[in-house]
Amino acid sequence: MPQAQRNKPLWRQVADHYKGQILRGEIRQGDMLPSIRQIRDEWGVSQSTAQQALAHLHLAERLVRTDQSGTYVDAPRASLGPQQRMRLAAAPASEVVTVTFAGTVRAPEYIVPMFSLAESGTIVRREEVTRLADGSPSRLSVTWVHPKYVTAVPELLVESPLPDPKGAAHLIAERSGTDPGTLTGGIAFECRLAKDDGREMPALGLLESWAYVLAGVSGWRHGDDLLEYTEFVLPPNRVIEADIDPA
Repeated sequence: MPQAQRNKPLWRQVADHYKGQILRGEIRQGDMLPSIRQIRDEWGVSQSTAQQALAHLHLAERLVRTDQSGTYVDAPRASLGPQQRMRLAAAPASEVVTVTFAGTVRAPEYIVPMFSLAESGTIVRREEVTRLADGSPSRLSVTWVHPKYVTAVPELLVESPLPDPKGAAHLIAERSGTDPGTLTGGIAFECRLAKDDGREMPALGLLESWAYVLAGVSGWRHGDDLLEYTEFVLPPNRVIEADIDPA
């Protein structure tokens, strides 16, 4: 039974609980959420708190729809960000990941200094297309990893999802005896036009070259060592989650 804590507004705790279940695919599109009365009784909160939580999921997060019969999960528009993925115990059931490339390539010019490579050095490149359960594309990503980690993690060169849903950096840390809790990361975003490069638009199901996308980069480090650098693109009307650490 869920229990409300007192470290943040109760309505937000309730909303975040069901939002997490939606993003992880534990409750799926078309499933009914508990009623206001059920939430009130299960969480031990007031009816207005339960009502505010569902209103937030509907009006702000746009993850649910409501009618006279109840509140239902709508087509999910939010994606888990790097921080949230580091907390996963299993791959989200709401996502279907297809690895379209996994191998070593000559490192692009901008990648060379990030990984302290020789100018003609090679780098591991993994490209993935993520789709929702209904088949609609939600994310195109390319992850770069130093080839020195292939010995410990040979799965980096296999065209299938990695065995660790937390990602390459977490898997590398565990295999190399590094505490994943000591990893540090960063993320940045850019809103731009989709690239008409024969790859980005088809992968995201975009038909018009003037469509805008949300592009971003993220990286995970252990000290000065960059374990993983990922570039990703989301189609219009998608949201990616990102934590903010006040420290």
